[in-house]
Amino acid sequence: MKTLLLLLSAVVLSCTAMAQTVIKVPPPNPEEIMTDSIIYEGETSVIIMNRQYLLDFMNMLDTSLPRQQYSGLAVNHISFKNFSKADMAAHFQKAYCYLQDTTNKDLTYSTTKMYMQWAEDGGILLPYIETIMADLLQQARLKVIEKFVKPQLPVTSYKMIFEPVNGNDFRVFRLNNGKQIFRESTFAAEQQLATFYPR
Repeated sequence: MKTLLLLLSAVVLSCTAMAQTVIKVPPPNPEEIMTDSIIYEGETSVIIMNRQYLLDFMNMLDTSLPRQQYSGLAVNHISFKNFSKADMAAHFQKAYCYLQDTTNKDLTYSTTKMYMQWAEDGGILLPYIETIMADLLQQARLKVIEKFVKPQLPVTSYKMIFEPVNGNDFRVFRLNNGKQIFRESTFAAEQQLATFYPR
């Protein structure tokens, strides 16, 4: 009986290990200067994103949303799931204008703070940021800094696992010590993953 339990434990452990992908972060590219960044602070880590990534995504949406008749499901975020076409068009235009205004510099977000969906500040951009976060983390294009450790330097690698939710696989990113960086299923609408950056 003990042998059977040990064998079962070993099988489960090996399946868990196979489901993890280690993402190695390349050294910073000197040609890709982060002059304007977006800071997303979670419970265990801080994620720093180049503002240009969000601008590229919004430029792509500016073309694709009209083709999809401003469907709230076109952006894979739970906050847009029940939007009407008019609501989606209005929200996108408001967020797009806010992002394009270069005087709007304070793009710092925290998971411990509540942001209003129709905010007149940078909070209006948060659903779009959370939509592309998993793709950019998977491609190792973001800086991830673990909180509460000294020195606070960007991590050189982290792990990605797939989490099944209602028949869909969502990505979960964890530091090498197991602390969670970002969980895609928290924000994604419950349907097939819509990726906007090629994997």
